Amino acid sequence: MGGGLSTGWIEWDGERIEFENAPSYSEKNWGGGFPRKWFWVQCNVLEGEGASGEIALTAAGGLRQIPGITETFENAALIGVHYGGKFYEFVPWNGFVNWEVTPWGYWFMSADNGSYLVELEAKTDDPGTPLRAPTSEAGLSQACKDTCFGILTLKIWERRYDGSKGKIILDVSSDMAALEVGGGPWFSTWKGKTTMPPVIGPALGLPVDLDGIFNAVPLFKPPGL
Repeated sequence: MGGGLSTGWIEWDGERIEFENAPSYSEKNWGGGFPRKWFWVQCNVLEGEGASGEIALTAAGGLRQIPGITETFENAALIGVHYGGKFYEFVPWNGFVNWEVTPWGYWFMSADNGSYLVELEAKTDDPGTPLRAPTSEAGLSQACKDTCFGILTLKIWERRYDGSKGKIILDVSSDMAALEVGGGPWFSTWKGKTTMPPVIGPALGLPVDLDGIFNAVPLFKPPGL
């Protein structure tokens, strides 16, 4: 849920804070734990000249384990933007996603889905708050750091036939972005790219009976599926 509205209250340290129709975000994480290493960016309080209506951004990337007998890992990443009643999806099976993320303080991502180009940049001087997260190695443990005081810019362009930037669709910013890094090790800046061979992308859209497959070979069933 990228652009929900919530009504209720939170009680913290003896203080009760009530809210009504506050912009909200909710997601579901599948599997037995978070990736070995990951980053995350989310924001639905974005403003810019000419922009109107709901705008919600979710972007993330991680080093995830591929189900199997051996420990094999791969990079995975995505950028999703809800704007003007349309969902702009940037994922490995429709193009490519690039990123450059420091151990803390700077997040940059760009992507191309064949029809649109997107770039986001986020920074923070906030020291962040350590949080617990589900891990495959140690269960629920202090494995990530978050802030909700990120400075973020987000831009989307139409893609020209030669891959260059065409008409700009969205140019917005925020000082209330949620930013996170987790897992590790984070010794230095993480630069990565994720894409997928053309023959595999279309196959991902086919209906697959995962329960039937993994019930036949339970050894390969990922935790939490």
